[in-house]
Amino acid sequence: MAESALGAAADQAGFMDRLLLAQATVDLDVERRGEQGLLERLLGDARTRVMLVDLGKVAVPRREVADAPEALDCTDDPAAPRPDATAPSGLLELAMLSPADLRVDGDVARLAPYVIYLGMERSEDGGGAGASTVSYLALDVARAARAAGDAGATGSLCAGASDARRRGGQALVSGEMSRRQSSASADGAASPVACLATCLRASYGWIELRAFAPCASARDAGLATSAAAVAMWHDQQRYCPACGSPVVPALSGWAQTCSSPDDADRLLFPRIEPAIITAIVDDADRILLQNNAAWRRRFFSVSAGFVEAGESLEHAVRREAAEEVGVELDRVWYLGSQPWPFPASIMLGFRAHARTTTITPDHSEVASARWFTRDELRQAVESGGLELPGRASIARHLIEDWFGGQLG
Repeated sequence: MAESALGAAADQAGFMDRLLLAQATVDLDVERRGEQGLLERLLGDARTRVMLVDLGKVAVPRREVADAPEALDCTDDPAAPRPDATAPSGLLELAMLSPADLRVDGDVARLAPYVIYLGMERSEDGGGAGASTVSYLALDVARAARAAGDAGATGSLCAGASDARRRGGQALVSGEMSRRQSSASADGAASPVACLATCLRASYGWIELRAFAPCASARDAGLATSAAAVAMWHDQQRYCPACGSPVVPALSGWAQTCSSPDDADRLLFPRIEPAIITAIVDDADRILLQNNAAWRRRFFSVSAGFVEAGESLEHAVRREAAEEVGVELDRVWYLGSQPWPFPASIMLGFRAHARTTTITPDHSEVASARWFTRDELRQAVESGGLELPGRASIARHLIEDWFGGQLG
């Protein structure tokens, strides 16, 4: 095997330093999640900052999405995310609210069942005595929108959302806000919490996580990734898998308990689905890219697939390559991992060396595949003949790590 085929397998630390969605900087503060009344105390602390998550989307100030809103929703794209040419440009920031912005009839603690504790950030100003701590929460707007039976008037909470919007420079047409408030108030089943969710959806810009991450700071991307992962889990698992009773949030939003008295001790945690993803190279230092049958014809990526029960990661890497394109692998190197909450994956990145180079696509999952030199890949991307995965993905990172720089 030519040494240049793999270089000296990429430096793992350097690989992770540049990997989007994997750069969390906030202390998750796991040990405090079980504290009684933690969420209520944090909602009563003026230093707490609250981000907004709605399944796979996060809220940003509306002005930041006014130019290209069609570029920010990846959910309908089978080869998401959308091409980088339509992605937002410049730095994007999460919309961060104070608890006072989210009052429900004057009582922000009523939001506790719908928030997730994301952790804390400490800063030192002039030594230990000057240390300050900021705690971060995520309001799960999708769950709040389903709230029912929370009696009370809607006026004060919508006013709170309006105050926050004005302070953040949001520009929602007042007539539209009034229409939404009236509609929610007229609906007998609409609770104040659900009305707040409606107001927040209208008041902010909403960006899909895959489009947000390449334009965000490490802190904001990390917060958004955790919030989206937990929020989508809550949306998908609303009932106990053992008895079918509704579940109740626990451990500051990071777990669930069964509401049945007969099963109250059961603690449920988010499901995580491991998937391997591999940059395959040969003795000539070419990379193997493939087009999935469900994708656009120009869209090419690296080998990937879910890990089977009882299977090692390395075996999964070799199996996927053999099944999809008929290529046999020998050496396999682990490079790093990336949370990919769409809806619940953890992507485990590898580089591997091909022992054979004849390509035989299965034509079921993979429609076509081919080897690329660096010059061939650069020319294909520049000419528009080939589309790569978006910059938020570990797939793009694996390709550019092999290439030695950015493409496109």
